[in-house]
Amino acid sequence: MTKGTFGEYLKREREMRGVSLDEITAATRIATRFLQAIEDERWDQLPGGVFNRGFVRAVARYLGLDEENTVAEYVSAAEDHRPAVPVWIGSPPAVTPEKPWLAWVLTAVVVLVVVMAAWFAVRRIFAWRAARHAAQVSAQMTAPPMLQSELPSTADPVPYSVARVPISSTDSPASPHDTNSPPAPAGGAVPPADDAPFQLKLEADRTTRVTVYSDAHRVFHGMLKAGEGRVFTARDKIQLSASDAGALLLELNGKTLAPIGPPGHNGETTLTRESLKGIAGGGN
Repeated sequence: MTKGTFGEYLKREREMRGVSLDEITAATRIATRFLQAIEDERWDQLPGGVFNRGFVRAVARYLGLDEENTVAEYVSAAEDHRPAVPVWIGSPPAVTPEKPWLAWVLTAVVVLVVVMAAWFAVRRIFAWRAARHAAQVSAQMTAPPMLQSELPSTADPVPYSVARVPISSTDSPASPHDTNSPPAPAGGAVPPADDAPFQLKLEADRTTRVTVYSDAHRVFHGMLKAGEGRVFTARDKIQLSASDAGALLLELNGKTLAPIGPPGHNGETTLTRESLKGIAGGGN
């Protein structure tokens, strides 16, 4: 092969296959400047000797050419008739990739991104824990103190499946033959006696945290699951709070009450004898 045709031959074969010099560099680890020097037949810019033949052999293998014929054509074009295994005096020339600093820059960027992501994640975790702790402290400070020894027996929570017995008045019911007994008010509500306990029934439409105080004593603090219910009684007042105000269905002495707040928000209410009189005197 005459001078000037070997490089054109390699370039033509490469372009026919749609392969760029960068792709060959990525596959063979041969610097792009050496590949360009081979196609331009600038032999003085190559390391020389066995390195030149190794470069040509690697390119031929990647392009699917006959390796031995391609190396022979290179020897003819470059007039490189030195032995295939040269005797080196000193160390062989180092073939370093182009832009070695680029790998270090990319590594540093990746490490920096990982460190920043971990730092933001740790900050969010600590902020969430601090907010949760502050909410617990605030709830404990606002809640009235509880003395377990002072809990009356009537303030104990009753499971929903058991507490379906209506609360009767302390007065004896009127005889059906007693013509002096006053007629029952419309709607079936019975006016409560001044000292009779009143009853609050809760039923959860979805899971929510509930706290109940009966006559200033905390009688329940925990989670009510969907479909679960509780019944509480008191003499003077019942204080109720829930993390999801719209999740509770309330009945006071059998009368349905309005929700204590909008769904998804905290809500609280205090039910007294005035509340009981209001629903007893109201209509359905």
